[in-house]
Amino acid sequence: MVTLEKSYGLLNFLNRSHSPVFRQGLGAAAWTGTLAVTGRRGVAGLVRRHFVTDETKDAFRLAGWVLRRGWPGVETVVDDFYDFTAGAEGDDLDALSRFVDQRRHALPEHLWRSDDLFVRAARIHELLDAGERDVADLEAVFRERADALLDVITSATPSSTPAPAGREGDFSLADARTALADLADVLPVEEWGWYVISGTFLGLVREGGFLAHDYDIDVGIDFDAERVERLVRVVGADRRFVVKKVDDAQSVVEVPGGYAMRRDLALVKLIHESGINVDVFVHHREGDVLWHGSSIHRWQNSVFDLAPYDLEGTAVLGPADADRYLTENYGDWRTPVTEFNCTTGTPNLVVTRSFRSVALFLTRLAHFAVRDRKEYEKLRATLVGSGVLREDPDGRLRLDRIV
Repeated sequence: MVTLEKSYGLLNFLNRSHSPVFRQGLGAAAWTGTLAVTGRRGVAGLVRRHFVTDETKDAFRLAGWVLRRGWPGVETVVDDFYDFTAGAEGDDLDALSRFVDQRRHALPEHLWRSDDLFVRAARIHELLDAGERDVADLEAVFRERADALLDVITSATPSSTPAPAGREGDFSLADARTALADLADVLPVEEWGWYVISGTFLGLVREGGFLAHDYDIDVGIDFDAERVERLVRVVGADRRFVVKKVDDAQSVVEVPGGYAMRRDLALVKLIHESGINVDVFVHHREGDVLWHGSSIHRWQNSVFDLAPYDLEGTAVLGPADADRYLTENYGDWRTPVTEFNCTTGTPNLVVTRSFRSVALFLTRLAHFAVRDRKEYEKLRATLVGSGVLREDPDGRLRLDRIV
C-alpha cells in the first residue's frame, strides 16, 4: 500500500493543469473505483467531475476520503481535515449523505459524526446561498449533532502512536525564485503594491530567503474589488500563470428572519508554469485590524505599514514592523519548525462564523483528541476563547456561538 504524504513535489503535480486526455482517463478510472467502493453512482459521478474539470488536487482528496471511509484502514492520502462536501450541492449532497449513513457502523464514532456534521453544514449553506433565511429547524439538529460529537471528543482515549516526524525540506527554491520574479514582471510592485506575507515573509526575515519546508508563495494585496478583478485579467492573460481559483471568505450573519450568507473576496490562487502555487490573499481593513482568509479561516493583524525588501533577488514589499507582524502570526517565530498547522500554530486565527467552519474545527478537535493531546489542548482553548464552544460546570463542552 502506498501512502501519499503531503510534500512540495506532490502539490506541484496536483496544482498543474493537465491535458483533457489525462483528465478523462483519470476520471473514468476514478468513477469505476469509487463505484466499486461505495456502490453509489452519485458519489462516483462527483469524484469523476472533479478530475474532468481539472480540479486534480480536490479530486484526489475526495477519492482518498471515499477510500478511507469505504475501506477503513486503507490509507492512500493523508488528509485528515478535508471537507468532502466542497463543490457538492443538491443531488451530490444526497449521495454523500446516503454514503455517510451507510458507513455509520463501520467507522469510529468520531469519524462518522464529523462526516455527518459536514453534510448538515453543507445543506444549511446551500439554503442560505439560495436566499433562504429561516433554517432554525436544521440549526437545532446541527447543534444536537455537534454536542453529541463533543461528548465523543471529551471521552476519547489518546493514542500512543507517536506524532509524525517533520518532512524533509523539498521546496524547489529555484522554481520559487522564478515564479516570484515572473509575478513581479507581470504585476510590477510599484504599480500594484502587493506584499509578501505569512510563511514567505517569515522566510525572508528569518532565513534571508524562501523556507525550505514551504509549499507555496504567499502575497497580499489590499481590498479593492475593481483592482482585484483587473489583477485576475492581467495575470490570466500571461502564459506563465493560470488563475486556478478566486475564492470568497464565507460567513453567516444574523438578519431579520434568520441568517444570511456573507461573502468577501478573499483569495486569488495562481499556478506558475513551474507548478509553484502563488496565493494572493485579499486584505480587508476593519478599524485597526487588517484581516485575510479563505472560505473557512480568517487571520487578523494589526494594521501595518509597508517597507521595501529583497527576496531572492526580487524587490518586494512587506510589513515594516517585521517583529510585530511575525509575533502576531507565529508567536515565537525565531524558532524553526518543519511541521506547521495553520489551525493551532497561528495566534491570530479567528474562527469564521459559519456552519461549515464549525464542522471543520470540531473535526480537527476530534482528530487531535485521539492523535495529539498537545494540539488538542491548544485548539480547545482557541474554540472556547473565541466563544464557539463553552465549558459547562460539569466539564462538558457544548457548542455555543455559530454566528
